[in-house]
Amino acid sequence: MLVALLALTPVAYLLFRGGISLPLLLRELSSPTTGILVTNTLLLALGVTLTCAGLGVALALLVVRTDLPARPLLTVLFALPLGIPSFVGSYTWVATFYELAPRSTFIYGLPGAVIILSLAMYPYIYLPVVAALRGLDPAQEEAARSLGTSAAVAFFRVTLPQLRTAIAGGGLIVALHMFAEFGALELLRFRTLTTAIVQRVTVLSAPEAARTLSLVLAVGSLALLVLDLKVRGRPSAARTGGGVARAPSLWRLGRSRWLWLGASGFLLTLALGVPLSAMGGGLVRLLLRPDAAFDWARLIGATQDTAQYALATALAASIAAIPVSLLAVRYPGRLAMLTERSTWIAHSLPGVIVSLALVYLSVRWLYPIYQTSSMLVIGYVILYLPIAVGAQQVGFGHASPQFDNVARSLGVRSLATFFRVTLPLALPGIAVGAVLVMLNVGKELTMTLLLHPTGTRTLATALWATTEGEVLDFAAAAPYAAALVAITAIPAFVMIRQTLRRPARR
Repeated sequence: MLVALLALTPVAYLLFRGGISLPLLLRELSSPTTGILVTNTLLLALGVTLTCAGLGVALALLVVRTDLPARPLLTVLFALPLGIPSFVGSYTWVATFYELAPRSTFIYGLPGAVIILSLAMYPYIYLPVVAALRGLDPAQEEAARSLGTSAAVAFFRVTLPQLRTAIAGGGLIVALHMFAEFGALELLRFRTLTTAIVQRVTVLSAPEAARTLSLVLAVGSLALLVLDLKVRGRPSAARTGGGVARAPSLWRLGRSRWLWLGASGFLLTLALGVPLSAMGGGLVRLLLRPDAAFDWARLIGATQDTAQYALATALAASIAAIPVSLLAVRYPGRLAMLTERSTWIAHSLPGVIVSLALVYLSVRWLYPIYQTSSMLVIGYVILYLPIAVGAQQVGFGHASPQFDNVARSLGVRSLATFFRVTLPLALPGIAVGAVLVMLNVGKELTMTLLLHPTGTRTLATALWATTEGEVLDFAAAAPYAAALVAITAIPAFVMIRQTLRRPARR
């Protein structure tokens, strides 16, 4: 509960910082601009989440349940966009269109934002669905086929309901991320509640108006968390008994396999080819410039700072998430549910609001940590704690209490049982959560811009400072973009390998 209270610090700031001004709240809510911002935010979250769900499930089916050529290679390639930060991908798209079609407005606005952000975010649903499909018993779907149903009908009636938890979990991360996204939407010129909140704080100097809009965003995240619980529902029974671990029968694509292979290549061109080619072209132009004077020492320093912050946050978030995960898995109930759900609310808030809450708290009561690396790491932990909690719940779910009982019956004490039995069994889930936190810290922009200590700079803030949010000189920004992709690709590859690893045979 203490960890949950820490995660609720930004919400407490919204509610109790000088009180809630009812006239200001009503004025902001009745403004026509607020209605447009709320509509844009909801449409973006809905469009990206549904697109990611469709892409994630379809691609997972292609690589797990069909005879598509080169499936092992495609399984990994489909997950690699996870290592490209969304605002970096958006910047490469804007830079590409700026060079090829300067007057084109296709990528700006809602359609462009949905397409580009979906290409960056769909692995959050694709990966858990692949893992879930590989762990399902094919006997149920085969039983439905034996009763005369087609493969498609059997999938929708038997298999898809068992993927509900995987889809809902990834969809929640995608939707909340869209609520809090700033950098990519600023580049794509699409206004949402988050871009308006950042503008009110950094440009208009109206923090009270920003707090009011953030309350709307917090209410929306609460609604999403309740909806997520409804969508997940009760877990469906997979089977009784141990069953037989075997691969399912593959769907035969016939001559259409080449069409599906071409569609897969086209998707990878959009998701990977455009960002990587744009970065590669920028690097080549920079190296060929006769007057190029790029500060490589600054790039190395930003890379080191990014890696240090990512590692420190992964460690701190993993430790903080353990009691919350254990409570949710071992002692399910209303208290556990409220505690676990509380950690998600701040994840939907803009980094600027979390930053203001931490600045207010540190100036009033914890001044020694003001404008230090410790405060920035605390902010990262608040933002990405739920990602660690979600992954750890899977790990602790595999650590059956029966093993603890056996250890206790042999005279091992509770604390020793935890470190010798429970923790090793849950370690894979804990490791995946830590890697996911590292991945997100490397990509975080808004909070880092506001809280980073003087003299330090991450790759994300260095890239943003170079571009100033506009396509000014992509060649100068390309090294930062390439280094950011490289440093986020390492944890992404580790997580992809862990997630896509075949389940152990029983």
